[in-house]
Amino acid sequence: MIEDRKTASINLAKNTMILTIGMICTQGLGFLLLPLYTSVLDTNEYGVYDLLITYGMLLFPIVGGQFEQGLFRFMLDAQNDEERISELFSTVFVIDILHVVLYVIFGGIISVFYEIDYLPFLLIYVCMQVFYTLMQQFVRGLGKSSVYAIANFLSAGLTIILNVFFLVVVRMRLTGMFFSVTISYMVSIMYMCVCVQPWKYFNIEKIDKKTLHSIRKYSLPLIPNNLSWWVVNVSDRTIITYFLGLSFNGIYTVANKFSNVFITIYNVFNVSWTETVSLYYENEDRDVFLSDMITVMYRLFSSMCFGIVGFMPFIFPILVNSKYQKGYNQVIILMYAMLLRVVVGLYSCIYVAMKDSGKIAVTSAMAAVINILVNVMLIGKLGIYAASISTFTAFGVMAVVRYLDINKTMNIRIEKKTLLSSGIIAGIMLIGYYRKNKYVNVILLMIAVTYAVYMNKDLIKKVIQYIYEKMLFNSGNKSG
Repeated sequence: MIEDRKTASINLAKNTMILTIGMICTQGLGFLLLPLYTSVLDTNEYGVYDLLITYGMLLFPIVGGQFEQGLFRFMLDAQNDEERISELFSTVFVIDILHVVLYVIFGGIISVFYEIDYLPFLLIYVCMQVFYTLMQQFVRGLGKSSVYAIANFLSAGLTIILNVFFLVVVRMRLTGMFFSVTISYMVSIMYMCVCVQPWKYFNIEKIDKKTLHSIRKYSLPLIPNNLSWWVVNVSDRTIITYFLGLSFNGIYTVANKFSNVFITIYNVFNVSWTETVSLYYENEDRDVFLSDMITVMYRLFSSMCFGIVGFMPFIFPILVNSKYQKGYNQVIILMYAMLLRVVVGLYSCIYVAMKDSGKIAVTSAMAAVINILVNVMLIGKLGIYAASISTFTAFGVMAVVRYLDINKTMNIRIEKKTLLSSGIIAGIMLIGYYRKNKYVNVILLMIAVTYAVYMNKDLIKKVIQYIYEKMLFNSGNKSG
């Protein structure tokens, strides 16, 4: 399907806005409750919780086979073709059921020979993840952005509410947080099922070997890609736990909370961006359009990154208990690492449009190896700093490699003066961040705000103009 430039931009903005509303509500509430989590749970418990969720993320792509990603990508090519959609959904759904059954059986066998703490949660959590993401991608493929957004809101919002209930009212501590995650996934899956009624698309006779082969060919290379992402994100925690202990892992987890919010905001945008790139990929002015959009998005997210860093000296002591204070020094490095991850994501969507999942896997694997090597080499000398620096290095290398690789055959580049100016601001804020001087902190915040306004002035003008035209149109209708 080919979209014109104006339609692609409007759809991207509309879908992103819908998805962002739910994310802002849940992330905002989650941050307000961060003082509760860090005061009720000690650093050891927070470390254990983080590790179990992390290992669940490791098992998920293996069990699910990344077939849900293939489902979404091929549904984009089958829009309004209900026969083809039924074929795709029926095939992937049955395969996922078989994978989940085998996973549970394997987990049961393992439990006979080894005693693993919280194994039932790990089994249930991964199964919920498989069906939750399957429904997410199916809903996205149907173009139901609002349902997707509400499901995300339900999952995150209900987790937060149940966390408060289990931590404060029932006082179940770690076990209560596990219950919260599991229940929220179940409710969100039920909601999506009610909204799109997937049983209408399921037909056992529609299961097709050729469809399975096509989806498998696209999806399987994404397994090592996801495992590589897991290594980049998680090897830090594993190495910290091994060399420094669970308490330091808890501190590092809290430090990651701020950069995680930043990358979550990008991931919301990425949902719409992936679809836009795939639909616009065949257009003649593709390179110009994508270059313009990537530059605009880099300006926006770099401004957001510097803004969070600028506010950090003021909000960190308020939101985080003093026993996690050592995490403050890691935040700026992790924020810069996630900004590089944004660049990686902006270019990754082009590989998705090309259906070249192999290159996604190779470049991700390379970054994972770099992350582990840098971390292991530095952990003895720099302690917890090794984890944040290795993450920054891994994403930096991956961003450069994907940028250069894509531009061998295309011309999709971020504007040079935008990259240069953001690099200068990043250096200034890095130097000032560690001074921990309140006057310097105020100056840094002013610099971040000025940069954000200047770099995004055209986007701000368009938003103001759009709001003004809407208000004028609505007032005209009322008077008419």
